[in-house]
Amino acid sequence: MKVTKEQTAQNKEAMVTAASRSYREKGIEGIGISELARSVGLTHGGFYGQFPGGKDQLAAEAVSKIFELNVKQWLTKESLEAIVLDYLSEQNLDDWGTGCPIPALGSDIARRGGPVSTSFTEGINGQLDALVRHIHLGTPSEKKDKAMQVLTSVAGALLIARAVDDQALSHRILQSVTKSLMALAARPEDVMQKA
Repeated sequence: MKVTKEQTAQNKEAMVTAASRSYREKGIEGIGISELARSVGLTHGGFYGQFPGGKDQLAAEAVSKIFELNVKQWLTKESLEAIVLDYLSEQNLDDWGTGCPIPALGSDIARRGGPVSTSFTEGINGQLDALVRHIHLGTPSEKKDKAMQVLTSVAGALLIARAVDDQALSHRILQSVTKSLMALAARPEDVMQKA
């Protein structure tokens, strides 16, 4: 039975979605193509029909999808404070499969390079642009620098908080970074009220 173009597109989307979660949970090398294909009802051969570039193509598309979803979510947030609180939440700490790819996949991607690194770079730029929209004080260049501070701070804090085996230390890291970033979330009216 011939597969329709619509079904082919749905199969590909299902594979990218499954990979985006599995890669964050297990790492890019932590799950094989056969297992991913089976998880969405495809054969190993069917995978290469969808992804002629192999695992590198799938990883690049999965990373792009993750960042696209994160950027959309950040753009709907009402403030930088809301982004920081969500990113450094207990739920995000414990749920590797749905969070940002930076702490979950950053070192994998740095070692792998190639198309997945290109997707990662584009995703970082998208997140920075989304953060800049929530930063109200400073020149465009200063806002971009503040966005970089926020992104590297939250991603680094989450990475370290996940890696330590001391729950109290993990929570303190998240709380400390959250507190330090709230100053960057100030709005012009907040500054005026303090004056």
